[in-house]
Formats: sequence, structure tokens, C-alpha cells
Amino acid sequence: MDRIMPIDLERVKLRNSFRGYEKGKVDSLLMGAAESLQALLAENALLREQVERQWRDLERTKLEENTLKDALLLAQRAADETRSSAHQHADVILEAARQSAMAERLAIQAELGNMRRDIENLRSERKRFEDDFRLLLARYQRDLAVPMLSVVEGNVSGVGT
Repeated sequence: MDRIMPIDLERVKLRNSFRGYEKGKVDSLLMGAAESLQALLAENALLREQVERQWRDLERTKLEENTLKDALLLAQRAADETRSSAHQHADVILEAARQSAMAERLAIQAELGNMRRDIENLRSERKRFEDDFRLLLARYQRDLAVPMLSVVEGNVSGVGT
């Protein structure tokens, strides 16, 4: 079935017949139908343009959406990589701190051992010193006691002479 255009309605020639319709009313009806059809075709064309424009907008929006999704995925990957890198860096720092603490602890333990040995050495030296000093004092007392006896004895013998 061919499409009827407004011009088809305007150009139609109907034959007169016995008991036919009034020619003026038929012409008027055809003219109104042609105008209505013309308005509908214009509206249809306008709606088609709007649909095409909306399709283009939709395609552009889809493209922007895909671009945003890609950007979001890229940002998410970058954030994940940054987070992972930060965790790795933190792990390295933490391990270095642990090793440093362990080395410092070992150094302190070694120093504590050295100090304990030094204290023991000092106690031993003190003990030797005390023992030596006691011996020295005992020798001096012995040495001092002998001449005193001879002085005391000499005085006694010297006094009587």
C-alpha cells in the first residue's frame, strides 16, 4: 500500500454521480484531511529529528560513561597499586626497624655482659686489694710490734743502767 501524501488528497478528482456527495463538502473534507496529514507529517519529521538527536546524545553519553568507567578503573588500579606500594614500603621500614632493634638489643646485651665481667673483675681486684692490704697491715703490725718490744725492752734495760 502506497503512502498517501497531502498533495494526493488535494489533487484527487472524484467523478460526479447520481446521488453522490456534495462536491463542496467532499472538497472541504479532503482539504482538511490534507492539512491534518501535512501537520502530522511535519510533526512526525520533527519527532524523527528529536529521536535522532536523542540517539546521538545517548551514544555520546554511553561513550562518556565508558570513558568514566575506564578512568574509574584506572584510578582504582592506581589506588590499589599505591596502597600495595605503601604496604610494601611500610613492611620494609618495619623490618628495618625490627633488625635495628635486634642489633641494638644484641649490642646492649653484649655491653651488659662486658659490664658484668668488669664488675666481677673489679670485685676480684677489690678482694685481692683487701687481702693484700690486710697482709700489708699485718706485716706492718708485726714489723712495728717487734721493734716496740725491743724499744720497750731497751728502755727497761736502759733505764736501769
